[in-house]
Parts: sequence; structure tokens; C-alpha cells
Amino acid sequence: MDDMRGQIDGVGRLYQQLDLKISEKGGLGNLFGLHRKIREALEAISVGELDTLLIEIQRAKESLNRLQEDIVEIRVLKEAFGSAVSRLTPTKN
Repeated sequence: MDDMRGQIDGVGRLYQQLDLKISEKGGLGNLFGLHRKIREALEAISVGELDTLLIEIQRAKESLNRLQEDIVEIRVLKEAFGSAVSRLTPTKN
């Protein structure tokens, strides 16, 4: 019987420690309230909406990649033409 009482007391002490840690952050009620809010927020959006957003993000990334490639090509051309022009332009002595 004493073993059981010791175990129950141990459980009680551990629960008190846990409750104190949680209380420092707003308590169990706050924790469950946050869980409910998160669940409600997630229920407000559909998987289809997330998929549509992911598709649009992928399209935007592809467009930005093409734009980046174009800008790199323009820069290379500018440098090539710039060095060609400087070689053709006579220098004043």
C-alpha cells in the first residue's frame, strides 16, 4: 500500500511540475485554446486552396528563373559589346 501511495505522490509531484511550467506560459486553458484556434484556422482553408497557391508559386518561380536567365544574357551581351567598343575606340595620347 505504501508503494502505491508513493507512486501516486510521485505522479502528483510530476503533474504539479508540469502544471507549473504550463502555467508560466498561460496555463492549460491557454494551451487548449490555442489548439482550438489552430484547428479552426486550418479548417477555414481547403487543400485545394493550398494546392492552387503552390501551383501559382511554382509558376512565379519559373517566370523569375526565365527573367533571371534573360538578365544574365543581357549582361553578357552588354559586357561583350562594351569590350568590343572599347577595343575599337582609339585612345588619345
